Amino acid sequence: MTSYLNIPLLIASLFFANAHLKAQEQLVPLHANNSLISPSTGKPPVSARTASLPALTLPFFEDFSYAPLSPYPRADYWLDSNVFINHTFPVAPPSIGVATFDGLNKNGYPYNLYASPTSSGPADKLTSRPINLLKNGPAYYAVSDSIYLSFYYQARGRGSDPSPADSLSLDFYKPRQKKWQTVWRAKGYSPATADSLFHLVMLPIKDTACFDSLFQFRFRSRATLSGSLDHWHVDYIRIDKNRSYAEAAIEDDAFQYMSTPYLKNYSTMPYRQYQPSEMATSLNNYIRNNDVNTRNTSYQYTVFDNSGLPVNTYNGGNANVLPYITNGLHQVPQHATPAIPFAFPSPMSGINVFTIKHVISTNPDACRQNDTMWQTQRFTDYFAYDDGTAEQAYTLLSTTGSKYAIRYTLNVADTIRALRIYFDPTKDGPSILNSGFDIMVWNSGPGGPGSLLYSDNNVNHHPVYLQGKYNLMPVYFLSSCLILQPGTYYFGIRQNTNTGLNIGFDKNTNHSDALFFDTGSGWTQSSLRGSLMINPVMGCHQELLPVGVEEHRASSGMTLFPNPTQNNIVITTDDASSEPMLLSIVSAVGQTIYSSTYTPGETLNVSHLPNGIYFIYLSGGKSITNPQKLLIAR
Repeated sequence: MTSYLNIPLLIASLFFANAHLKAQEQLVPLHANNSLISPSTGKPPVSARTASLPALTLPFFEDFSYAPLSPYPRADYWLDSNVFINHTFPVAPPSIGVATFDGLNKNGYPYNLYASPTSSGPADKLTSRPINLLKNGPAYYAVSDSIYLSFYYQARGRGSDPSPADSLSLDFYKPRQKKWQTVWRAKGYSPATADSLFHLVMLPIKDTACFDSLFQFRFRSRATLSGSLDHWHVDYIRIDKNRSYAEAAIEDDAFQYMSTPYLKNYSTMPYRQYQPSEMATSLNNYIRNNDVNTRNTSYQYTVFDNSGLPVNTYNGGNANVLPYITNGLHQVPQHATPAIPFAFPSPMSGINVFTIKHVISTNPDACRQNDTMWQTQRFTDYFAYDDGTAEQAYTLLSTTGSKYAIRYTLNVADTIRALRIYFDPTKDGPSILNSGFDIMVWNSGPGGPGSLLYSDNNVNHHPVYLQGKYNLMPVYFLSSCLILQPGTYYFGIRQNTNTGLNIGFDKNTNHSDALFFDTGSGWTQSSLRGSLMINPVMGCHQELLPVGVEEHRASSGMTLFPNPTQNNIVITTDDASSEPMLLSIVSAVGQTIYSSTYTPGETLNVSHLPNGIYFIYLSGGKSITNPQKLLIAR
């Protein structure tokens, strides 16, 4: 029996116990970037592809609005590709897309994995192609032309704060002197600060040594070289004549972020599980007016199917967009929260990728490229809350035996065959690879995971770090397919290591209500805003499915040629499928070592794999194949 005198002490103890549980989960910086491409793809250096291009001319404008389509700087403007072009790290950028500077190289890996956390060294740089500042037609440029270079920059954003030893610098190149000169520098913060603003920098070009046909500029950063650390984000770079410190804001309307998904619960879901009730009723758009005056702007979106044919068009008409500087983002409902007056077709017969083109239009407009935004809505064979990119990594401080679980709901009976999990490489990689994790599935219980349905503790999976494509996530197969009836389930892992397993964490979508962890004291809902990158892959073989479950058409298998092979194979399915499918290569001991999408008939390069026996898994499209053995012998 508790004395009333002890109630305050009891309340305090409960508070601190709960705080202790919350403290068991932590976000840490990434040591790699799953949105970048490895050297194995043979991507040529940007400089090699642009050496023969003529010098650029004024006006120069770059806002990186192609970020949803490519993580690298455009080759016709830039000579290197160290920075990460993205729309997920910045907070409130002038337009969608920025160049992010950090401690990772162009392949998404640390410059020096073992660099001290307190050290700082030369990291990313972004160098322009030559720009003609010598002549404007028959006339020569002069100081009196009042040429300015301007840009916006932000420290941290959704990344980490640069320290006082870190910096972002801007250099001008003087061709005749063959000399780079630093003309601007910003240092990191002390102490760390939550500065989330983009700051405008305007620099006049007055040095006559810069008035040359081969003028260049470059940004450089200093950072801790062991990971995705010490972030700077650069946007809206402009060079033009007849400018001044006091010039008015630019006449430009722009998208600021990607629109929200067309699904109300997920970013991606299996096509078998899709029903019209999964559709969101409206979107959230993020449109800003970068001018100081109100601008009359139109908005519309068009949805295209797999074949590029339009399936729906929404026209929001015209509306006045107030200046962002005084009113923030555009709030008129037919533009900011447009309705979704349609549903994707149901049932779907296979993987579908719908492309959405969002367009705003006003006149005049100084930058047309940020008036169009491309979005995709995928229906594949897995569930996901995350947007496919990680800004940080999620880990539990209490390690061995700790469990991670994330909630998903099945609309129809199905089978789960695997989990897609993005593990961030760490300094402790060898110890993690020597001890791994078990895949687990739980029923839904009161306020979180309930009874255990499945555990493959005899398999002991190990984290795999894949290279070679955009946003690549390994697939970890269950030892046997699990049949699930409609309802809510929790999918996750139990770790068998005393080293933290850093799992990718998307900070742009918030589904903390679906994430639970257990470090030995029972299940606790996550308090961290974001989405954990654990995606259940649904759908096994036809014969394993419950009666009445619609599934792929069964296929007797696939053909690998040549087999044995040395470097390349071509895979065809028995039903001659030509649709993109999910490909996984599993080692003889059951470890998934490669995962990607694959279109049957294409050449698959396996030269990076050592000699040995492997198993090829292929599913999706209109067929499911049985795994086939592949022998690599050189």
